Order: sequence, then structure tokens, then C-alpha cells
Amino acid sequence: MWRKFLLKYKVYIILICLLLIFTIVLYYSVKAEYRSFGKSSLVLEIIYPWQKLTLKLFGGLKHIWQTGIYFVNLKKDNDRLNKELLMLREENNKLMEVMKENERLKSLLDYKKKVNFKNKVAMVIGRDINDYFSVIYIDVGEKDGIKRDMPVITYNGVVGRVVDVLSEISKVLLITDYNSSISGSIQRTRCVGSVKGRGNNICEMKHLSVNDDVKVNDLVITSGDGKFPKGLVIGEVINVSESLDGMSLNILVKPTVNVLKIEEVLVMLKE
Repeated sequence: MWRKFLLKYKVYIILICLLLIFTIVLYYSVKAEYRSFGKSSLVLEIIYPWQKLTLKLFGGLKHIWQTGIYFVNLKKDNDRLNKELLMLREENNKLMEVMKENERLKSLLDYKKKVNFKNKVAMVIGRDINDYFSVIYIDVGEKDGIKRDMPVITYNGVVGRVVDVLSEISKVLLITDYNSSISGSIQRTRCVGSVKGRGNNICEMKHLSVNDDVKVNDLVITSGDGKFPKGLVIGEVINVSESLDGMSLNILVKPTVNVLKIEEVLVMLKE
């Protein structure tokens, strides 16, 4: 009976015995740190290469595992730091916007204190999507005492005038719009003409003769036409040339206010 059993399962029995011997020898060889075997030991010669290979294999697997864990943790830390960086950038942008807005409002309020007329601070809440140099919308209206033709300015100069009023919103025609016209004068020589919009943040001054003294860099101010009080800055002369008939001057004026960048304005209230 035992003979039949051994013959039938001899391969498995041999493998189990070899595995058991390998395990026992490996255990005691590690424990004895190899020095318990002589250099000529047959067991050492047989087992050591396998033991060395096993140790290298497990060492390599351990290194791969630790490296994988390291990179997983590194990616988590990197994702966390990127999120924190985005949050910090967002907070920084918000703070910068608040600082810039405070600076603009401070300049506007300082100017408001200097002028001798009633005025209302307003925020720009919209623009004409078809022409950014034509119209803006502000967040004040009839309930704030706003009326048609009231001048709209900033501390830099003239913006335009109110052309339509609702309860809480008003429409402002910019000085750069083709339909805009303001009576202006050359500050240096007091020559008077009409300042009209030409789009693209440029105006032109009309009705000055070739005999009028106008030069590049001259400042153009309001002359007082009933809609705008006298002395408000409109812009600066950037080009002067004679008309084709030789009788008048073609004068280009660059507004001191960049209508594309205004965010807060003053509406001059009439008594």
C-alpha cells in the first residue's frame, strides 16, 4: 500500500521534500549569516545561489513597491500643491482687483471733493456689443436723480453724456461716438471749435480756420455749451493739418479718458 502511494506521488513528495529542505536551509543560513557554513560546504554551494537570487528578487520587489508608493504619494502631494497654488492665485487676483478698484475710487472721490457741483458716483455695468466706442450703461437712473443730457466724467476728463434714463440704469453716449458733439476750446489760445467723435478712441475738432493757433500737444477743454460746464478736459491734440480747400484745419484729438477702460464715473447732477 505504501509502496503504491510512494510510486504514485513520488514526484510531488520529492518536490515537497526539496522545498522543505530549501526552506530550512535558507532559514538557518540567514540566521547564521552564512558564516556557519564552511567555504567548501556542499549545502552552501547548492543553496547560496538560490538564496542570493531569492534575496535579490525580494529586494527588487521591495524597491519597486517602495518606489511605487513614493510616486503615488508624490503625485498626491503635487495635486494638492497645484490646487493650493490655484487657490492662492485666485485669492491674489481678487486682492489685486480690490486694490485697483480702491485706487480708482479714491482718485474719483478725491476729484469729487474738489469740484464745485453736485455729482453721483456710478459703476459701468455694460457696453454696446456692436461698438465699444459708442455707448456704456451705468448703474444709476431716475431714482438717483439722473436726467437726459447730464455730463458724465472721470477725474481724467469727459466721458460723454446721458442719452436715456430708466429707473435704475442710464445709457451714456461716449464722446468717441460719431453722434457725439461737444463745444471745446484750445486751452493755450482759447480758439473755439466743435469736438466730434470718430470712433476708435479718437475725436476731431472742427470749425477752426487756418489762422487759428493750434499745435500738437495742446490741451482741449470744454468751452461751456450749456450741456457741459466750462473747463473740463476733453483730450490732447495729436495731429494738425490743413483741409483740402486750405480754409480750415483738420485736428485730431485723443481723449484723456480711455473709454475702453473706464469702470467708474461721475454723473454731474443739474440743479
